[in-house]
Amino acid sequence: MTGGSGAERRRSPRLPVELHIEFRHLGRPSETYADICRNLSAGGVFLDTTVGLELGTEVDLEITPGAGSKPIKMRAEVVRVEEEPVSTGSKVTTRTRGMALRFLDSDANEISRLLTLANQMHSEGSDGTDVRRERRS
Repeated sequence: MTGGSGAERRRSPRLPVELHIEFRHLGRPSETYADICRNLSAGGVFLDTTVGLELGTEVDLEITPGAGSKPIKMRAEVVRVEEEPVSTGSKVTTRTRGMALRFLDSDANEISRLLTLANQMHSEGSDGTDVRRERRS
């Protein structure tokens, strides 16, 4: 279920940010999941999740930038699923540890809003402190 490395195909730089993202499988719209993004770019996002969807599965994403802000809505497809070994007694199995999603037919304004949010978060640091100010000290 794990895909190959996407590093050589990446068109946009990744930003390491922690962002709450809700996603919904298009084939099962009643199932909604919420997980944390590890990094994102103009082309897609990597989610830390134990939900393992099949490669090619399309999902709707919803990111709420803050209280009172209009949610950022995008569509994406699963392009890679990362798994890790897990021991359960004498048996070793695997479990999903994350999924890489590629944005599909997304509104340029929504991508711009998402990247603006990610850049702000990256500049401030994950705990809200201004990284630029700390570097100058």
